[in-house]
Amino acid sequence: MREKTLVLCLVLLALGLVLSLTACGPKKEQPPAELPQEETVTTPTEEPAPETPTPETPPTTAPITEAPPEEIFAGSSAALQGLKSYRYLSLFKFETEEEAKITAGSIEIEGEYVPPDREHVTWTDLSTGEKFEVTRIGDEAWMKEDDEWTEVPVQVAESMMQMVSIFSPAHSWGTLYEGLPDASNLVDKEVVNDISCFHYASSYNQWGATFSEEITEAKGDIWIAEEGFPVKYLFQASGTDSEGNSGSVEWSMELKDVNQPISIEPPM
Repeated sequence: MREKTLVLCLVLLALGLVLSLTACGPKKEQPPAELPQEETVTTPTEEPAPETPTPETPPTTAPITEAPPEEIFAGSSAALQGLKSYRYLSLFKFETEEEAKITAGSIEIEGEYVPPDREHVTWTDLSTGEKFEVTRIGDEAWMKEDDEWTEVPVQVAESMMQMVSIFSPAHSWGTLYEGLPDASNLVDKEVVNDISCFHYASSYNQWGATFSEEITEAKGDIWIAEEGFPVKYLFQASGTDSEGNSGSVEWSMELKDVNQPISIEPPM
């Protein structure tokens, strides 16, 4: 049970992680011409000096410090909710050690989402190969197990979705991002999945009281699109409980096919 408790603690950290995710030519004179006395002597006009070309100034790029995390993160949840469609891939890895026994596992969640009520999710335990799929459209839902689709009550589908929704951006980001702006550091501008993003990185070490001091180290990287929505994030955490059992967790998520045509239809 301690092993599961520590893993649960690490999962909760991933959910509520308030990571402090931290550039003249000389003039030519002409001699005066000799003219008859009665004619007026005209002084020749001097040729203008050629202009010295001014070197071109290379275009400057706006400093990336113009993307303060307070502004970028503040609208990220609303920007995510405003997307027309997207696919996402979330990977959760964990490892625990209790009484010299090491347990490790990894879970992969692939999802498609078309607001407001079309969603398809595939949950796979990469350690055992076990998997299931859920499709939900409005008040109807279907589940696939052992290569067979079955229509199920929407309440059942919602219960199954709760197992995987903690890893989906639509359900987790709203809680996750709230503590990020205060100590986030802007790393650079980067392109992720053909989307121009601001890359932020940080570590956080003040959640000890909240998680019974079992979490001792955490860090993360987050990529926010210039349009404001989260494109990718990677969180890592480790800790040791009061009995000396240790554990670590890594959680990654990235969006793909943002605002592209995605069809989610009844599977049967």
